[in-house]
Amino acid sequence: MKHKRVLSPVSDLSSLRLKLNSSRTRKAPVLNAKCFKSPLPYKESSVETVSRYRSATQQSSHKNDIKFSIIEESNAARYNAFGIQMIPSSLRERLFSQPSPQLSADVKKKCDDQLKEHGLNQGQRQVSRSIDITLPESMSNLPEFFSEIAEEQLNPYRYFIQQLVDTEVFPNLPSEWSRVPGWTKYEKNGPVSVSHPQCSSLVFDVEVCIHNGNNLPALAVAVSPDFVYSWVSPAVDKPWLYNRAPSTEFLIPLGNEPKIVVGHHIMYDRARISEEYQEGRSSLRFLDTQSLHVCVSGLENTQKGQWRGANAGNEKLNKDWMKVGSPNSLADVHKLYCDKDLDKTTRDIFVTGTHSDVQAQFQSLTTYCANDVIATFNVLKSVWELYNERFPSPVTLAGMFEMASCFIPTNKNWQRYIDESDRKFFSMQKEIQHVLSNLADETLLKYHLDKSKTESDPWMSQLDWSTKKILGVRNKKLSKKLQAEEDARQKKELENPAPASINDAIDTVCNKTPEKPKHYLGAPEWYRTLCCKANSYHDISWTRSPSEISLSTAIAPMLLRLSCHGYTLYRTHHHGWGFLEPKSEESIKVDLKLVKSLFPKVTVLDPISDIIDDEHIVADKELVQEVYSDHIKNLESQINLISKIDDPPCLFIQHNFKKLSLNASHVGNVGSPLGKGFTDSIETGVISSSGGWEAEQVLTLGTGLTSWRNTRSRILSQFVVELKQSDFVSKEAMDKASQDKLSAILPQVVPAGTITRRATETLWLTASNVRPDRVGSEFKGVITPYPGYCFVGADVDSQELWIASLIGDGDLGEHGATPLGWMALQGNKADGTDMHSKTAAQLSQGKPGLVSRNQAKAFNYARIYGSGKGLAVSMLKDCCKELSEEEVKESIDKMFASTKGIEVHPLTNLGKRQALFHGLCVEELPSNDIANLCALSGYTKYQLSLARKSRYSGGSESAMFNKLEEIARSAQPTTPFLECRITRTLEPEVIQKSYQLNSRINWVVQSSAVDFLHLLLVTMKWLMKEYDIPGRFALSIHDEVRFHVPIEYKYEAALALQIANLLTRAFFSGRLGIHDLPNNVAFFSGVDIDRSLRKSVKHECITPSNPHGLSVSYGIEPGEELDIFTLLERANVLKARKKD
Repeated sequence: MKHKRVLSPVSDLSSLRLKLNSSRTRKAPVLNAKCFKSPLPYKESSVETVSRYRSATQQSSHKNDIKFSIIEESNAARYNAFGIQMIPSSLRERLFSQPSPQLSADVKKKCDDQLKEHGLNQGQRQVSRSIDITLPESMSNLPEFFSEIAEEQLNPYRYFIQQLVDTEVFPNLPSEWSRVPGWTKYEKNGPVSVSHPQCSSLVFDVEVCIHNGNNLPALAVAVSPDFVYSWVSPAVDKPWLYNRAPSTEFLIPLGNEPKIVVGHHIMYDRARISEEYQEGRSSLRFLDTQSLHVCVSGLENTQKGQWRGANAGNEKLNKDWMKVGSPNSLADVHKLYCDKDLDKTTRDIFVTGTHSDVQAQFQSLTTYCANDVIATFNVLKSVWELYNERFPSPVTLAGMFEMASCFIPTNKNWQRYIDESDRKFFSMQKEIQHVLSNLADETLLKYHLDKSKTESDPWMSQLDWSTKKILGVRNKKLSKKLQAEEDARQKKELENPAPASINDAIDTVCNKTPEKPKHYLGAPEWYRTLCCKANSYHDISWTRSPSEISLSTAIAPMLLRLSCHGYTLYRTHHHGWGFLEPKSEESIKVDLKLVKSLFPKVTVLDPISDIIDDEHIVADKELVQEVYSDHIKNLESQINLISKIDDPPCLFIQHNFKKLSLNASHVGNVGSPLGKGFTDSIETGVISSSGGWEAEQVLTLGTGLTSWRNTRSRILSQFVVELKQSDFVSKEAMDKASQDKLSAILPQVVPAGTITRRATETLWLTASNVRPDRVGSEFKGVITPYPGYCFVGADVDSQELWIASLIGDGDLGEHGATPLGWMALQGNKADGTDMHSKTAAQLSQGKPGLVSRNQAKAFNYARIYGSGKGLAVSMLKDCCKELSEEEVKESIDKMFASTKGIEVHPLTNLGKRQALFHGLCVEELPSNDIANLCALSGYTKYQLSLARKSRYSGGSESAMFNKLEEIARSAQPTTPFLECRITRTLEPEVIQKSYQLNSRINWVVQSSAVDFLHLLLVTMKWLMKEYDIPGRFALSIHDEVRFHVPIEYKYEAALALQIANLLTRAFFSGRLGIHDLPNNVAFFSGVDIDRSLRKSVKHECITPSNPHGLSVSYGIEPGEELDIFTLLERANVLKARKKD
């Protein structure tokens, strides 16, 4: 479907609005004080609410009102051919302009047989209440409706963009930049001070002096088609102003008239614009050239590494796709589209330089900023037409505009949360250090008391027990000053004596002497590295404990006696961390033959008479290293040389050395088994400790610190802008602006940060949800709306799963026609017919509970996103340690055969005749059988003569994978919904057919999910304007959306969100030729109305740093989660605003 675009020059905004609304007598939306009515108390009684909305319903008679009614009668329920309950007929007729085609008898029978084969019973029909809705006539043709409202939201901004792109030559840069604080406009007659750029389109860039630490802007340059503008912070010449907390008075004004602002990673610049912090959304719109580039010519993760390798001089890595793609930095993008290098060396002054450097080099730095603006303009001119060609729907650009308007309100809770998290983090860190210090002392004593036992210990034997020989101390008389220091130290020891047994033992082991108290020369090397040295010869602040130890030190895993899958963890020089896994008897026999053939001169100590015994072959060190070096390629997977475990080194015949890895695809060495990548392994027991309760305590505390350790720097770097009374419109927010320290964060989102067009951001869109054992993981929960406001939002239920199953069903023309589609719509946990329960049962191999339903979810989504058997095998090993290698592989093979299916080739007519000749009456055959048939028939090029292109068959997801692969392999892979094309770097024109196929398959599902999000946001924006619902979009986290809405309008906003979901789902179904919609996906299962940004409205977000919960610590009461029926008890109409 091609969407018509109309662009015509308009002299001013008022005439443009008149032209856009010629078919409607409606004013353009204006956000003013009238929009923010006096809000009701948050705990409004349901009786008053229902009464208010009933009154509104009785008074409303406008033809565009949206009215809801509940259908209770079960006999009115409507079902499709596969027993799926559909929306009422009257609602279907309003949403779809044509009926769905009827399935043929053959297709229906084939689908029924597949459902029965997978144990799915169509006879058990679920009956639920239905909702009938009176919709405006404009929604009767959804493709036209979405195109129309998106065009309305894009105008006048798209015209402004085109005006900018059509500019042939930008105005010349001035020879000297003004240092007058504020905006300066450079006219022909000279610079003129202005309040803000007086233009409708501009390219914009901001520079920040990072060294100042508060992220306030230092200078900025904006260029319009007619003039150059520069902005200078008053703090450039008055640096003490940077000591103040960020507020809107130190930000850059751009004016509040409609204006398009273009930049590369423009959201970074947007955070420094004062109008974006106002209570309602501004009239500015932001276009990110980085996002445009990612959509058009972005690189997949593997391609990024190859691109860097090619640009580092490796000619072998040069590929065709490298000519049409690049990484995302402005310099790389400018080089791709304009074939010119961009000098970015001056940028280092803003990163590492001081404020004095900025003052001294002001002219050159401003010119550097201006050059970036010109480069961004050149990129826009090149990429804009490509973007329009590849993304024809106006909904895509309008959705990106919405994603570029994220807004997070904050208050004094934010700083309190940081302080509490820091306090708890350092407290737990100190406790960990104390326990590890005690373990080090105990280990030292154990060595002193029984060296032979310690040396045979698999963990302790890995430590360096060598000591430094004490050569003696010169006997000289201490000076009076040193003698006084020594007396003070001895007095301190007498006043605060440590346990005699431990101190005496340690002093004995370490050969402590009065002349050398500051470091233990006689201690083992591993212990000495943990002890700090004194600052002076007799430093009385020095302590004897090993205070330099932490979880990040290499010695910690040995002291904690860590194991992986029950096997001792070893640390080697070349292979890093790993463990010795016993081999099978057959494998040992093969390895023995290999060793004898490769190592004929090896001397065998204690000859191996019984293969099962724990004996091994030991060879001379130099000989082993020489032979190992010669045959390293052959021996890498068979024999492992571990030089740190035995001396001389051993060739382990009965064990494989398994490297510890972060995931199945990770090949490098890991830094520590206690790092953030192994937190889940520690929690599930894959990595465990046999060091007693103290070691277990350290592991528990260590996992609790990972969240804050990983996010602290990102949280502290958030640009929090304090707001004043003048920044608000609503009276309640004005009154509490100072008391509650109201502020705001504008997340620096990249609206299309990946090739799937998913938005990216370093904190709000990436950090995990709250965990009860993780310090600081409650950061989203402490985010609260402004006084008089609430968050209204919802999760799109199983978004990617529904989209993937719909694509499979669409090929057959009916919802639930495939096993996957049926399970997604009709399956339930109670009888085990949902997708995740089915997978859990398959993986458990008849052992109930071996693999939980939640664990099965990970397998399902990984498979749908394109992951293969290798990752699934690794995941199952982690889940079920008791399963053998053969059992794991067998279980995964069965799962893939049952879900994805087996790869088969449909036979041509010739192939069918040849198969029939050999006694086979079949339509398709697996690849191996095709090869056998070709051999019997005398054909060699069987792909061309006997069989067609392969496809999947027999699995519950086969239809889906066949369709996804068909799209991914097409000449121009395009989403089925908004017709968005894949990045040029993954199109078949520049890559091999199978190159990154999994990434392309994943792109179809993920990019379709972005289509869904854009449709939802665009529809919600239109509904909020059309039905007078003030508020603004706050944040979207993957499949969640949240809006910041006045409490008085919370139920209206919730109804609007339900309508947006209904229209989006209906559009998706219609685009695949299914002109109907299942009843159970028509509406969100629940809409959240809450005063917190938490995942669930009743979640207290209890963590070590928030032990009492949100309600006690922050006064945040539970919110409401309303399904459509409960919501209709509060409100049953959306009243269209009056037209002028």
